[in-house]
Amino acid sequence: MRLFTFEKKDKFVRTSANLISNHNYPVEEHTVHTSDDYILTIYRIPTSPKLQQLNASIAEKPVVFLQHGILCASDDWIINGPETSLAYMFADAGYDVWLGNARGNTYSRQHKHIHPDTTDFWRFSWHEIGVYDLAAMLDYALSVSNASSLHFVAHSQGTTTYFVLMSSLPWYNEKVRSVHLLAPIAYMRNHSFILSKLGGIFLGSPSFLSWVLGSMELLPITSVQKLMCEHFCSEASMLKFLCSGLLDFIGGWGTRHLNHTLLTDVCETHPAGASTTQIIHYLQLYTSGDFRQYDHGKEQNELIYQQSTPPSYNVGNINSCVHMYYSENDYMSAVEDVEYLATQLPCANLYRVPYKDWNHYDFLWSINVKEVINNRIIEIMHKYDKEHVTGMSL
Repeated sequence: MRLFTFEKKDKFVRTSANLISNHNYPVEEHTVHTSDDYILTIYRIPTSPKLQQLNASIAEKPVVFLQHGILCASDDWIINGPETSLAYMFADAGYDVWLGNARGNTYSRQHKHIHPDTTDFWRFSWHEIGVYDLAAMLDYALSVSNASSLHFVAHSQGTTTYFVLMSSLPWYNEKVRSVHLLAPIAYMRNHSFILSKLGGIFLGSPSFLSWVLGSMELLPITSVQKLMCEHFCSEASMLKFLCSGLLDFIGGWGTRHLNHTLLTDVCETHPAGASTTQIIHYLQLYTSGDFRQYDHGKEQNELIYQQSTPPSYNVGNINSCVHMYYSENDYMSAVEDVEYLATQLPCANLYRVPYKDWNHYDFLWSINVKEVINNRIIEIMHKYDKEHVTGMSL
């Protein structure tokens, strides 16, 4: 574990630690080893300067773990600033905050034996992120925090990995106190992103092309990109519309909620890298209409799964009551898919954002995310904490 302190902002050091420290919050960097030997870097905000100023102490701080989406990283939860970002709000509310990073992103490009320049390193999908990375990170956070359960919050692919883990290793359900999934993705029958429709034609089923394009590094962050961000995405740039337009194109056109002052920070930290196999796996879900494991082709499926088609994830194994937050203008997480998923879960509470133009990234970076999403999550978590304490005292 490393404790970070920075005197000034440096764009080319580990951004999460830098940003957190520059907002005067304590931050720790931790290294997590998965059972298949990937090495992940995660961050912890153990307390808040606001609590320290009030000399407020909480004997047993509840733990909350946040998991990012595809091509994203722990930066997602902090770049909105200390007054609005969910990670800081959790710390101010008295939580022990952990920020995860999946294999292959900016902070987790290491393996005990395999170099990231080789194809073998990138031979994974979000299935492996769920059963290996997420499992290891949750276990680590609980161990270091000396806690028996935690609150879980995720966005986009982070929600997919939650469904994977809890379906595949259902004993992990006992380690979760409450679950909050923003723009959840499992079934993709009504997915409306135009590139998914096109990609599904060529990569949605096992083929020579999917074999060639799989297991490659996808869109890593570069120093050149960071330098260009100030010129293209800053408030003063005449080309700022290109940055906001890209987010609209991917997440949903026409949002009036995006905080445009964040565009430079978003550009400097995104895309954060992933494996092309993660994208192909999503395209397979879109084509098949099912939420299931990776399709390697009939012969390989017989060897790996002992059946010709990939097994479906049994979301009925998820016994935690899942709170899902979704919206109408989200190209990645369709209303019909979320509502169908809710019917497959033993317990689900749905909150549909009351703005028709709210898109996929507004769950993270909108100007009113604090009022629409964050306050609601914290209020629900407090109720779970109160019930937990009451139950423990009986």
